Amino acid sequence: MNNKTVSIVVPAYNAEKTIKRCLDSIVEQTSSNFKVYVVNDGSTDNTATILNDYKSDERFHIIHISNSGVSVARNKALELVDTDYVTFIDSDDYVDKNYLQDLIGGFVSEDIDMVATDRNYLNENLNLLVTLHYDFGIYNASDGINILLDENGPQGYITGKIFKTDIIKENNIILDPNIHVGEDLIFCIQYLLNARKINIVSSLQYNYIQYSDSLSHAATLYNREESFNEAYSNYLDMALKLKNMIPNKSKYYSCQRNINARIARICEAFLRTMHLNKDAIPIDKNLEKKLTKMMNFYKKDFYKSKLIGKKQKIYFWLLLNFPFFIYANDKKRFK
Repeated sequence: MNNKTVSIVVPAYNAEKTIKRCLDSIVEQTSSNFKVYVVNDGSTDNTATILNDYKSDERFHIIHISNSGVSVARNKALELVDTDYVTFIDSDDYVDKNYLQDLIGGFVSEDIDMVATDRNYLNENLNLLVTLHYDFGIYNASDGINILLDENGPQGYITGKIFKTDIIKENNIILDPNIHVGEDLIFCIQYLLNARKINIVSSLQYNYIQYSDSLSHAATLYNREESFNEAYSNYLDMALKLKNMIPNKSKYYSCQRNINARIARICEAFLRTMHLNKDAIPIDKNLEKKLTKMMNFYKKDFYKSKLIGKKQKIYFWLLLNFPFFIYANDKKRFK
């Protein structure tokens, strides 16, 4: 059994309804060689009062900051982490008792730098929605990036994974506070760019609570709310940063293709939603600017034409690169 120490980072904002469940699940772990850094991100409810109950446990370190967002809260904890490993748990999620044991046990060889596991998805009433199983095994880092980019894999959630602290510290890997959707995917990929191998193990000890009002659920096909533009704008910020981050080297070519495909899906979904909800959602000029910036990565002669509007150019790019995807969904939606 790996006896190295692990830090658990828990950001908390107005989490009075869930934080006790989360922290109690950590206390009950079968592996006890851990520290917990709980960052109270300027909560205005009773979160701080509840956290006081855990001060008597010397493994718990309670940090209070003014409200700055989840990335700043996580980064604050990372500054203090001094253990061999670090993992993250969200304050509204909880873990079963073997969670740490299974994650740490995934470091079966020295060249494994990240361990990831499957998870349970529950709704707000803690009813099981789905259990996701992935392609378990040990992969090199570039294949690991592709696995995280795959929407059927463990994806870029910072939770459900464990990292080596020295890789984070030596490469100054932090969460980008300016990106609010996919910032953890960027963190994980930046980490893998400095890692050797990832081990994806079967555990099913992490319980992820899925809320209907989260920003990541705002970018859906039939969304008619103001959050639509914000959600897609954040998705594009994330995708464009990934595009710039992946090296232009042969071993990463497949990663670049997968990022291109993700950008295409974002833009296709934007167009699809705008078409279906054209009377309900005003066009956001800032979002159009970001879509245009995305197109600049792809040098096509027709982009120079003044006779073609911005959204038509995006559609043509999608048509050239993903014609089956366009036609398979709905042939009429761009008319």
